[in-house]
Amino acid sequence: MKKVLFAVALLFGAFTVSAQESVVKEAKKLKGKPEEAAKVLEAALTNPETANNPETWKLAGDFQKAIYDAENEKMYLAAVDKSKVADTAKMYNSLGKLFEYYLKCDEVEQAQVASGVLKKAKLRKKNAEALKAVRLNLVNAGGDSYNTGDYKSALKFFGMYVDVVNAPMFADDLAVKNDTLVPLYASYASLAANMIEDNANVIKYGEIGKNHKEEGYRALMCMAEAYANDTIKWLEIIKEGAANFPTQNFFVGNLMDYYMNKGMVDEGLVEINKLISVRKDPYYLYIKGVLLNDKKLYDEVLPVCDEIIAIGGDLAAEAYSLKGGCYFWQGQAIVEENSTLQIDDPKYNTNEAKIKELFEKAVPFYEKAKELEPDNKQLWGQILLTMYWKLNSPKYGDLEKELGY
Repeated sequence: MKKVLFAVALLFGAFTVSAQESVVKEAKKLKGKPEEAAKVLEAALTNPETANNPETWKLAGDFQKAIYDAENEKMYLAAVDKSKVADTAKMYNSLGKLFEYYLKCDEVEQAQVASGVLKKAKLRKKNAEALKAVRLNLVNAGGDSYNTGDYKSALKFFGMYVDVVNAPMFADDLAVKNDTLVPLYASYASLAANMIEDNANVIKYGEIGKNHKEEGYRALMCMAEAYANDTIKWLEIIKEGAANFPTQNFFVGNLMDYYMNKGMVDEGLVEINKLISVRKDPYYLYIKGVLLNDKKLYDEVLPVCDEIIAIGGDLAAEAYSLKGGCYFWQGQAIVEENSTLQIDDPKYNTNEAKIKELFEKAVPFYEKAKELEPDNKQLWGQILLTMYWKLNSPKYGDLEKELGY
């Protein structure tokens, strides 16, 4: 009985193989209709008997290439013939499958060479040439997908462009191995991954993308988000960004916020002074001023503010406000002290005179900040109103109305 069952199993297996082989033959007959042929061949890609044959994957890739070529031709002809409308979604879909199938073909063929089933690979060279010819179009596919909000597809296409570099098929191809555009498109892959919160791919492609001299900062920003719950790695990325992309305030700002929130102002000053020694950027100077102000080192804040004002630019108003604050906050500390004293206390009147002196020094700087940024009321509004009231200034009423009180 067992022999009979075994024989039946063999017959069934032979029938299955025969059926899958007939699928491949049927697909070949439809070569002139690549879309139909591709659908017919789908079953053969999952059956072990035909899926372990490199010719099956070569054929599948050929059909996708034919579909891609047809749509790509329409796209170029559309410039002179409006009746030719390319289906870009179909074109990019086939482009992705073309890479998938030819790379799989190479994998299966190399496995057969290694096992002795084949003496040598026959398909690699032709497949490699075909993929190299259209590889840059993966970037177009990624860009179009990103711009339409299809970030998953954008990640796939940008990722394919990057990953091909490490494909065995191109192991000896120096043009592919030394492609200088890889870091750029890895950065874009990291961006796309970040949009769908795929942290694993953010980090995978970010590690490559961060090396691009101009756009690498984008990858590092995405990596910082991916490491949001890992303070050690987050801090490493932020420091790397601050060192390699000093013009990107995102890194320096986050780094200084970290130091201030941790009460590590001295450490922050060390880092910002390093950056200033390389590049005297107004933003760096402003951060230094804020850090010094936090330590109440007002005499050191003042010359830093003067440097920012001398350079000019967008931070001039902030510098004037910070400079005025050096006097205001000293005066405000005395105001708070006086609130604990009796009016007849001899120190009270001395303090009042000092408050007036400090506030009178502060007012012009806040007024200048107001002049430069009249809409940024947080920069000067409440403090200036407080000083006008304390100094019994005639400007108090108008400012009170301006602030909506």
